[in-house]
Amino acid sequence: MSKPLTVEWGLEIAVSLIVLGAVLLIVGILDVLHLYLDLGGWGFYSGAVGVLLLIVGIVWMVSILQRMRKFKLLFQEKSKAVFVRSLDELEYTVWRLPSKYDALLLEKRREMGLK
Repeated sequence: MSKPLTVEWGLEIAVSLIVLGAVLLIVGILDVLHLYLDLGGWGFYSGAVGVLLLIVGIVWMVSILQRMRKFKLLFQEKSKAVFVRSLDELEYTVWRLPSKYDALLLEKRREMGLK
């Protein structure tokens, strides 16, 4: 079973939300200040949606980057005993990351002599 779209493309979606939020915020600010744009009173709403998208995108991206950092830290373990103890946490982290991390974990398990 493949992973959900929000897991496989999560980082790309988060960056897209940040970019879209920034554009909407700038459009909203330009409309509210009556510079170059006239959205007919919708500038405030554009700015508000832009701020929300920025917040959601930044939080999402930071959480994905923290998971990637955690995976890298757990993955670099050289001791088999420590690796086995942290395997549950590593598998949960991989479950919340794109499929390429599954392949890396499988390769590391083979390297450590685990099934």
